[in-house]
Amino acid sequence: MTEEDLMSTLLQLADLGVTGIKVYYEGGGDNGAIEDVVYTTQENAEFDDIEYIDSWNKDQALTSLNSDLCNTIENFATEHILEDIEDWWNNEGGYGVLLIKVPSGEYLIHNNIRRVELDEYDHDGNLFKKTK
Repeated sequence: MTEEDLMSTLLQLADLGVTGIKVYYEGGGDNGAIEDVVYTTQENAEFDDIEYIDSWNKDQALTSLNSDLCNTIENFATEHILEDIEDWWNNEGGYGVLLIKVPSGEYLIHNNIRRVELDEYDHDGNLFKKTK
């Protein structure tokens, strides 16, 4: 996607009244995907406003507003943003949100990585001393 294509997409969203987009993603095991894309039309939406959009609110699903624009945002987010941050899709995986201001294109990511911690201990001794 070129810079002009991205600008066109953001302007089309702004023409529809969109001021912010929340992209929720999750992954694990070797797979990751965008789970949901929602939007707000709140005037002068800041990142805090965008973050608190209900991810499962079907009334604010970007696909219901414009599925082509939603696909464009999903593809751009996956290929140009989410693949360049910490590994949230392998092993125990992770999840997060990508918050985008429209039409400025400013974004903020809250990325969470799941980890299994391992504590290692070594012990030695003599079996005969344990029999007393």
